[in-house]
Amino acid sequence: MSDQLEMWRGAFGEAYTDRNVIEPASRLPAFRQMLEGLPLERVLEVGCNRGHNLLALADLLPEESEIVGIEPNPHARALARAASTRIAVMSGQAAYLPFRENYFDMVFTSGVLIHIPPDALPTVLSELHRVSRRYLLAIEYFASEAEEISYRGHEGLLWKRNFLQDYQSLFPTLRLLRQGYWRAEDGFDRATWWLMEKSAG
Repeated sequence: MSDQLEMWRGAFGEAYTDRNVIEPASRLPAFRQMLEGLPLERVLEVGCNRGHNLLALADLLPEESEIVGIEPNPHARALARAASTRIAVMSGQAAYLPFRENYFDMVFTSGVLIHIPPDALPTVLSELHRVSRRYLLAIEYFASEAEEISYRGHEGLLWKRNFLQDYQSLFPTLRLLRQGYWRAEDGFDRATWWLMEKSAG
């Protein structure tokens, strides 16, 4: 995973940040649908980039909510931090999250798991699961069978797969609460989403 991570930390990740600019409010209806009725006080996005999703959540969740992002690219972190005082953005990576077990009510990714090498995916999913007290949300490209896709002329940077199946293979007691599909009109890029809940036991 180190080679991929260095790409995202460097100029390649900076270029990604600069070309991917959306209006956070465009994602509000999607987040309302995904999160309707959930009791959320602490939320973590792993791989938050410039903070589009966190800014949408800042408009959606109560003022006292703790909204946190982890982002390895310093350029993206700086943009996210400058965007709002309602969100906290930290340096870090998905495989080593600097939080205690069960700290967040929900942990989520959006277009991040697709960039995790298959051999590193169990470690990353385990970390996401570890720091979530109750909910896990994945918004990712889907394929029924794992498939590597060339990404902007590079190999070894993007994989489509069934991430719900990956999560539940590691954690069989995870319960699927909701799922759906977001198009460009919804503010996302042809992404399947799964909202899962950890077993109370």
